[in-house]
Amino acid sequence: MLDDPEAGSTWFLSLATVVVFTACVLALSAMYFDFQEGEVEEKIVNEPVIALQKMRLEQQEGLTEYGTYTVEDPDGKVIDRIRIPIKEAMQLELAGAKARAQAAKSEEAIASR
Repeated sequence: MLDDPEAGSTWFLSLATVVVFTACVLALSAMYFDFQEGEVEEKIVNEPVIALQKMRLEQQEGLTEYGTYTVEDPDGKVIDRIRIPIKEAMQLELAGAKARAQAAKSEEAIASR
């Protein structure tokens, strides 16, 4: 027959088990909430940033490439438009402004005669 275990060793073993169990529960809770925070960060917080980066990239490509697009005027007519790179558009606008300035100077010169 087996004798009853001593009360001291039973209490020590019980207390040690409770401490180890509590440490495991706290560690698993910390791991869970850390993982959850990472998932929220990746799927919710960073998702709009990724969509915004894609949109900006598409807009940058639109500024540097030729293309066509359609618009609808107030009368309901669909008009085809041509898109040119922004640098070329700036050069064309600058050339037009210079031509208008020269034309204004020549008109002033003719008017002053």
